[in-house]
Amino acid sequence: MFTILPKKGISLGLGDRIGIATPGHIKVAKKYNFFPVFAQQSIRELNFTGRTFTDVRKDVLNALVEENYVGNSGFDGDHLKSDEEIQYALDSGITMLTLDCSEHMNKDSSIKDQIFEQFYNKSFFVNDMPIEYSDKNELNKIVSIYASVIERVIDVWNKFPKVNKKEVTFEVSVDETDVPTDEKTHFLISKYIYDEGVKIDTLAPRFPGEFQKAIDYIGNIQEFKKSLIKQDKIAKYFGYRLSIHSGSDKFSIYPIIGEVTQGNYHLKTSGTSYLEAIKVVAQKDPEFFKKIWQTCLDKREEMDKYYHLSCDPFSVPKDLSPTEYLQNPDARQTLHVSYMFVLNPQYDFREKFFEILTKYQNEYHENVANHIEKHVKELKIEEKS
Repeated sequence: MFTILPKKGISLGLGDRIGIATPGHIKVAKKYNFFPVFAQQSIRELNFTGRTFTDVRKDVLNALVEENYVGNSGFDGDHLKSDEEIQYALDSGITMLTLDCSEHMNKDSSIKDQIFEQFYNKSFFVNDMPIEYSDKNELNKIVSIYASVIERVIDVWNKFPKVNKKEVTFEVSVDETDVPTDEKTHFLISKYIYDEGVKIDTLAPRFPGEFQKAIDYIGNIQEFKKSLIKQDKIAKYFGYRLSIHSGSDKFSIYPIIGEVTQGNYHLKTSGTSYLEAIKVVAQKDPEFFKKIWQTCLDKREEMDKYYHLSCDPFSVPKDLSPTEYLQNPDARQTLHVSYMFVLNPQYDFREKFFEILTKYQNEYHENVANHIEKHVKELKIEEKS
C-alpha cells in the first residue's frame, strides 16, 4: 500500500516510465532494508509517455499483488511545478510531493526585503558549523536568486491542506540550476520557511559537480563530500533528510552518501530501469535498436529543450555493437531520454518496443533487479535478516 515516507532511514525512488519494471524493483526491495518508492513519475514523463498518475498507480499496485509484496511503499508526484499539477497529483493519490522550484529562481518577490533584513549581519551555529551573513553583496545575491523560491514553498504549504496536515511527504527541489547550493543558501531557505511554520521532509540541493543522467558522478569527489557534510548538518538541524536527484549510476559517490548521512537520505534512480529495457531491445532486435539510435541523433536538439545534457551522441563510434552503446557514457545518457519518442504514442516505436519487452519480460525483470541491486550494494544498504 502507498504511504508517506519514513522520517529517518533510507528511501529509494525507483519509478517506472514503462509500466512493467516494478517486478524487478520488488525483487530488490524484498531483500534489502530500504523504503521503496515504486511509483515515481514527473508530469514531463507522463506527457511524453501518454500515461496518467492513475495508470502509474494501477501498474504498480498490480505488480505488488502479482509479486506478493508485503510492506509499504511510496508514490511520488515528481517535479511538480504549477498549482494545477499539484492538485492533479494529490487527487491521484500521491503520498510524496516533490516541488520543483526551478521556475521561481531569480524572480521578483514581495518578501525579498524582509528576508534580507532577517539575515543581514546575523550569525548562526549549526552544531559546530558557523554561518554568517555579514557580506551585504553576498546576501543580496542569495536573496535575489531564492526569495521567490521561498515564497513559493510557503504558498504551497498554506494552499494545500494535504501538505500542511502532513498527509503527504513534502520535498523541496532546488537542484535544477547551474549554481551549487552552498551552506549559507541552504540554511537561509530552511530557516526562513521553518520560522514561517513550514515543515518539509526532504530537500534536494544542487551539489557541486555534475549529476548527469544514468552515468557516474562527474567532478571532484572530495568537493562533493565537503558539500554533502555541510548540507547534511543543516538537514539534520531542521529535522529532514537530504534528497539526491538524478541519483542512478553514481557508483563512485554512493559509499560517501551512506557514510556522511549515516543512512538517512532519499535517492532517486528512476530512469535507469528504462535503460535496462533498451538493453533488452539492443540484444534481441539490433535493427530496431539502430532505428531508435538514429532518432536520438535526429532529435538531439529537441532533447535539450527538456533535459540538461552534457552528452555528444555524434562522438559515439559508429562501429559499436548495439549493446556496447549502453556502456558508452555519451550514448547511455542520450538513450536515457530517448523515452521521449520511444514511449510516445505519436511515434512508431511503442508497439514494437512493448512487443519485445513482453516476450522477454522475465529477462528484463532480472536485468532491472541486478542493476538496482548493484546500486544498493554500493550504497552499503544492509540485507534484511
